[in-house]
Amino acid sequence: MKKFFLSPLVRVSFSLMLLTVSLLLIADLLGLIPDTRHAELQSRKFMAESLAVQLSNEITHKRLQSIDQILQSVVERNDMITSVAVRSSNNELVSEYGGHARYWTLKAGDKSTAKQVLVPLFNGQSRWGSVELTFIGLSGNSGILSLGGSLLGIILFVSLAGFAVYLLFLKRALRELNPDAVIPERVSKALDTLSEGLLVVDQKGFVVFSNLAFAMKVGLKPKELLGKDIDGFGWESHGDAVGHLPKPWLDVLAGHAKTRSATLKLKNGLGEVRILTVNASPITATEGKIRGVLITFDDITEVEAKNEALNRALDKLKSSQVEISKQNKELHWLASRDPLTGVLNRRALTQNMELLFNETKEQSGELCCIMVDIDHFKSVNDQYGHAVGDETIKLVTRILSECSRSGDLVGRLGGEEFVVVLPDTDIKAAAVIAERMRLGVQDAEKKQIHSDLQITSSFGVSSLNEGAASASDLLAKSDKALYAAKENGRNRVICWANDSREGIAAEELAGEELAQQPNQTAVEVVAAPKVHDVPVTPDSDGGGYHSSSALLLDRIEQGISRTLRDGTQIAVLLMNVESLQRVEDTLGFAAKEKLAKEIVARLKQTLRLTDTVAFCEQEGLFFSVSRMGDSGISIVLTDLNQPEIVTNILQRLFSIFKTPIEIEGNEIYLNLNLGVSLYPRDGDDAETLIRNAGSAMREGKITRGDNSFYFYSEEINQRAKKQIELEAALYRALEHDEFVIHYQPKINLLTGGVSSLEALVRWQHPQWGMVLPNDFIPLAEQTGLIEKIDHWVIRSVCRQISFWQEAGFGTVPVAVNLSPSEFRNPELADHIINVVDEFGIPAKALQIEITETAVMDCMDSATSILEKLSGAGMDIYLDDFGTGYPSLIYLKRFPISIVKIDRSFVAGLMEDSSDAAIVSATIAMSQALGLRVVAEGVETEEQLRFLQDLQCDEVQGYLTSRPLPKEQMNELLAHPETIRRMVLGDRARGGKSFDAQGLEDGLGMIGVVNEFPLKRWN
Repeated sequence: MKKFFLSPLVRVSFSLMLLTVSLLLIADLLGLIPDTRHAELQSRKFMAESLAVQLSNEITHKRLQSIDQILQSVVERNDMITSVAVRSSNNELVSEYGGHARYWTLKAGDKSTAKQVLVPLFNGQSRWGSVELTFIGLSGNSGILSLGGSLLGIILFVSLAGFAVYLLFLKRALRELNPDAVIPERVSKALDTLSEGLLVVDQKGFVVFSNLAFAMKVGLKPKELLGKDIDGFGWESHGDAVGHLPKPWLDVLAGHAKTRSATLKLKNGLGEVRILTVNASPITATEGKIRGVLITFDDITEVEAKNEALNRALDKLKSSQVEISKQNKELHWLASRDPLTGVLNRRALTQNMELLFNETKEQSGELCCIMVDIDHFKSVNDQYGHAVGDETIKLVTRILSECSRSGDLVGRLGGEEFVVVLPDTDIKAAAVIAERMRLGVQDAEKKQIHSDLQITSSFGVSSLNEGAASASDLLAKSDKALYAAKENGRNRVICWANDSREGIAAEELAGEELAQQPNQTAVEVVAAPKVHDVPVTPDSDGGGYHSSSALLLDRIEQGISRTLRDGTQIAVLLMNVESLQRVEDTLGFAAKEKLAKEIVARLKQTLRLTDTVAFCEQEGLFFSVSRMGDSGISIVLTDLNQPEIVTNILQRLFSIFKTPIEIEGNEIYLNLNLGVSLYPRDGDDAETLIRNAGSAMREGKITRGDNSFYFYSEEINQRAKKQIELEAALYRALEHDEFVIHYQPKINLLTGGVSSLEALVRWQHPQWGMVLPNDFIPLAEQTGLIEKIDHWVIRSVCRQISFWQEAGFGTVPVAVNLSPSEFRNPELADHIINVVDEFGIPAKALQIEITETAVMDCMDSATSILEKLSGAGMDIYLDDFGTGYPSLIYLKRFPISIVKIDRSFVAGLMEDSSDAAIVSATIAMSQALGLRVVAEGVETEEQLRFLQDLQCDEVQGYLTSRPLPKEQMNELLAHPETIRRMVLGDRARGGKSFDAQGLEDGLGMIGVVNEFPLKRWN
């Protein structure tokens, strides 16, 4: 209200009102204003005298009887007369009308008044009596509050009405004629040539200028827009901003100095909708006050239309890609499958068998091969026809598949010959499986094919441990055993042995095991080529997959087929072992491979020993383990009746890896992250299950940290898509200069002045607004963009320090935070020093902040970098002190100048005696080592006073100042008195200013620190 009355507009209006009232008073003084009261009195005098003349005439002619009628007529015809009476000279009342006695109050000898008039009556020359008239009050004289017709009333009306009229008129006139908003005609014509729309609005949002381009967009002339409220135009939200209508000019008028853009829709009077990119910048006066806003409008309607068309085309392309991917899968299936039976064809079988052989031999495992031949198949074709022969092959294939395990390879070698490869199976177990298959073929129901059909099959079994030099050699030995089975009467199982050229019968080798026929555990270890988190890698021609990846996919697809048949489930586990990469970096590739083999061995042993009776019908767990990339391992669990077993397995896996693995005399502790996807809940094909397990693994690492597992969900998929979108926007942010720096001061508790600043990077996205650092800094570190961002921050800070020097603020030290990944760059120190030299600022002006965990992975490199920066004159801060790894070693090893106490301890300073003890001990210890101490996160005055008692050097937090953009920081540096008064105003002098006695009794250290000598500050 005070601001309103002191405004120039109100003062001018009030002055004009006073001028008008003065003119009225002068006019009245000069007699220029008519006196209505005088005229009214004359009128009453005339009426009274006229009545007296008439009555005197009647008395002279002795017509006294007509007096009553005359009196009645006078009162009824004159609204001003209330009563009238005729009285004789002896004071006798002759006649009256209107209740005269009620109104007449004059005594004998009194003079007439404005309301009571006495006129004498004559009979001839002698006085006969008098006529008495009473009137209503004069106009405007009915009371104190009745001002009608009076000069005072006129003055009061003119004052109030004139002030309101003047105020409205001047407001409108100043809006039209505001000197600050007037744009010269030559400038106006130049602005009209722009294709970009342009508006200038005042502090209230009213248009004071429009160029021709914007006026055409709204369908009006530029002059017709003047004085209109910009918010009254037909603005609508666009795109992702639906439901929220961002108006950049409002942010500018609210004092936000940073120009931000928004995309809005504008619907004009013709019904046309234009899509505009809106940017707003403040128009400031010499004192820095915002006087208006300059707004530009870039019409992107056509661009948006093209983008929409491109998006539609992209959607079609994506649909085509899905269809192409589907067809590629079908082609891959056709290329790797036998068209008649659906099992692996010869090429795919030999490729996958080669991979299994090499991996098994490298790990000294077991691998067996069974070759199967349908006995007398030629006679079946000759006797019953090829149709029956084909059905016979299908029947045998089905029996072989049903008798094999989830991890086994089943393929058709050609004609009536089949091969079954059994990973992690010795020759006795293979003989049992082969005998089960033989009995299945012998006893199968064949009447559906032909009523007279009788078929049997012969089996040859070989083992890697029987001297096979290669996969083809293993297959050849199986073929020799099969030949022996045929030579010995067919319909039998023969196992190849190096010391028997004829082979050994299954009954002789397996003995009682054939009668028991126990179920076995199948383990497969597939050696994959080196890839990067992508389990399926296209070949160079884009038409297929690498054999190893195809083998993994085949195992999952095979499990899916069994799941569809048996109603079970599949779990795909993707494990990331960061320790593998760290071992390779430090101990070399060979050590990493040894560690990987040991991890796989532990996994296999744990999975073999997992008790599955409560969860699965089989006694053992069907699983496969695959290496993926540098630090990835995949585990496929098949034939699960209940998925609850997965959680039990995960817990066992983490339990076994709590024990370190010894590699080349070094104990290696593993950091694991596991992601899990389940079929059919999380995907209906192998690629989707692997991809979703990877998404779950990364989500668990972000949300739960190391040594955690995470099950996939659709929410993770949505977050992953958002992460991809954020990553793309992050790349554009650097190109479009969307990053800004805010500065938060650190306050010296002895002087109350600003000792230094901390630079905090912010991301001002044009659509999303201010993106928090916690949302984009981790992503920037993952994508490698953090290095570019850090370099941009360092250059921007040095440029700002140089500006403050030239502006007369002196050298303002500013601290920048360095990402942990930066310390892997040995040239980091040289780069920072070169930037400081480029801008000509003292090295002391740039300070470096590191966290305790930032230098863990590269201790030696970090030490060298920090020593070089410290040697150049830069102060090194140890941030978040006390929250990470053991901190005291860093105070000794690194060239630390300043310690920052973490905000978590400061927050509990007044409530938790443990936090108070930690803070006081940290201050005492650091100062004893010659280090300055900064307490961050100070938000209350009680915390401030307590830290003053502890003689902390500096504080930083919202109590003294929030992080500010550089424009507001300029103002704070120019006028720091408010902070200084707050810090020093109530500070105790010569004793304690805060009652810490209650804590002293329990802490002890506080009392010591409170008595710390003041010369420490000097």
